[in-house]
Amino acid sequence: KQWYQRRVAITAGDSSPFHLEFSYRQSLCYKILVSSFVKDNKKEMKSQLSLIFLVTLTINLAVCQSLVLDNNQFLIYNKVYHKARLTQWGSGGSNVGTYEHALYPDQLWTLEPHPSQKGCYYIINEVHSQYRIANWRHRFVVYSGPHFSDQLFRFVPSGNNDGFFYIYSCLYKNDRIAKYGVGNQQISMYSGPRYNDQLWKLVPRFKVNFYTDEVFHFDNRQGSSPITREITVTTGIKRSSSHTITNKSTYKMSVEASMKGGFKLFGMSATAKADYSSELETTFSENNELSWSKTEKIVFIIRPGKNFKVMQHKVNFDGQFSYDSCSLLTSIKIFESDTAHFEDKDNFIISYVQ
Repeated sequence: KQWYQRRVAITAGDSSPFHLEFSYRQSLCYKILVSSFVKDNKKEMKSQLSLIFLVTLTINLAVCQSLVLDNNQFLIYNKVYHKARLTQWGSGGSNVGTYEHALYPDQLWTLEPHPSQKGCYYIINEVHSQYRIANWRHRFVVYSGPHFSDQLFRFVPSGNNDGFFYIYSCLYKNDRIAKYGVGNQQISMYSGPRYNDQLWKLVPRFKVNFYTDEVFHFDNRQGSSPITREITVTTGIKRSSSHTITNKSTYKMSVEASMKGGFKLFGMSATAKADYSSELETTFSENNELSWSKTEKIVFIIRPGKNFKVMQHKVNFDGQFSYDSCSLLTSIKIFESDTAHFEDKDNFIISYVQ
């Protein structure tokens, strides 16, 4: 494991200096070393405590670094008016602003990268899919005509590792999207000093959790004859709702982008990434979402004296809209043991939670 180290030195009171060294990596494993030096008349005693924490909470720095912008979809929240999300409620150029109450699909925005202007994106509405946010003569509007440079924006981190971004125009380089009041249409382009009402948080359409599920387990260590069992295994995308997907293209792109973000956040192995990516590619090659999963029955024979289980890789995609949620079910692996313990030499069993 590669550790990234930072050192902090602090002084406690008027006596002992404490040196706190903490290391972290993007998969959110922490190692904390605390060294304390205590003076007691003629002798100096050094005590060192080593604490290793495995945590599954989301750290903003890691999230910022793992966030995949390209072709991903987001709800975009203001920092000062923290309930306010960017939205487009009509087809007029000024029918754009923020909304604080119920979630609707017209609050989802796709970030489409420009093919040659690196770091610049078109911000495209999910419902009004021909419309893009534009900085038209320093005015905040939406536009459905030809693509111009005033529709390109770049996302600049706040610098505080808090997950917020300034959204700058790529044409008028000092202009930023700002929300200057609580009203839905109190939003504009602004080129003056930086304030917190110009900061925006990008919340992906999906949050991902990777884990390994136990599909079947039978302990035949006390048995004297083989046991035959037929089990059902599902692979592909299993949706939590029968709600019709209105735009399969953006749905697929969001799922793929969120999974790539999870790979980066959790430092997934090349083998695991290949397993998930291959299954997702195969699944999404089907145009009809009813064909996104398949179920088959498999017969297993558990030998006498053996502890036997079948495990499967899964990814949960938890949608901001509950009807969006789905799970990706991939390959299975058989584990067999003479004891209660199963060896996992290739680290097939995983659990990463955002």
